[in-house]
Amino acid sequence: MYASTVGLQGVQPLGVDHGLAAPLKTVMAIANLIAEGRALGFDFRISGDFAELTRQRQRLRDSEVSPMFDPQACRSLGERGFWMAVRDRDGKTVGLQAFRLDDADPNLAEWVLGWMMGLYAKRGEMIVPRAVMPPEHSLSHLIRGRIVYHGELWIDKHAKGCFPVFPRLGMMLAMVKWQPEAIWALTGQSMATRGHMVRMGYGHLEQSFLTWEWEPDGAEQAEWVGIALRRHLEFSIAEMAATEAKCQLSQAP
Repeated sequence: MYASTVGLQGVQPLGVDHGLAAPLKTVMAIANLIAEGRALGFDFRISGDFAELTRQRQRLRDSEVSPMFDPQACRSLGERGFWMAVRDRDGKTVGLQAFRLDDADPNLAEWVLGWMMGLYAKRGEMIVPRAVMPPEHSLSHLIRGRIVYHGELWIDKHAKGCFPVFPRLGMMLAMVKWQPEAIWALTGQSMATRGHMVRMGYGHLEQSFLTWEWEPDGAEQAEWVGIALRRHLEFSIAEMAATEAKCQLSQAP
């Protein structure tokens, strides 16, 4: 089963040398998301200190950070990643998320399983896949090069209005910072099928992207993947700019 706004035919990486299609609109979209969050009483923080993320997750969620963002499993995280926190009016942290840049070679489909198993192995944790590769017609076979993994997403259920502002802000910042071919995230069936991923900006969803005999802690036996190609992100920026322009026209005297 697929939920996608793009077909697989003719999808080719755009290449990092193309740069941002609309840099001014991108900056304005980020500024508008920050302003929208602040109007709701939220303040955003960004950091490259992943030891602090580890402490924050333990304090807020009483669990270990995933190996993808564990500085003990990947000592270059400070150079290849960042994480964000969001605080409410009372200064309480009500959201976390993290991003990391990797090179998918030869493509995301063939690279992903070895990447994940290697990170879990560094922490002495075993995961056992049911299939060695995503399904044959997965979009991941066409994605290669610079990709950004989006994980550790958590938002307090009482932080009304924080979603989808917070995740979209992080994705926009990751795009500006690295200009990747795609941003991708793993998720469970509930989040994938209730529209949350689409609202965040993931234009393509696939079920059973990874399947497990012995799944990672906190994961489902069949994991969905959300993929935001650069064209998805550029479209989101254009859509946000158009919405903002309509709002300004409606408010004009």
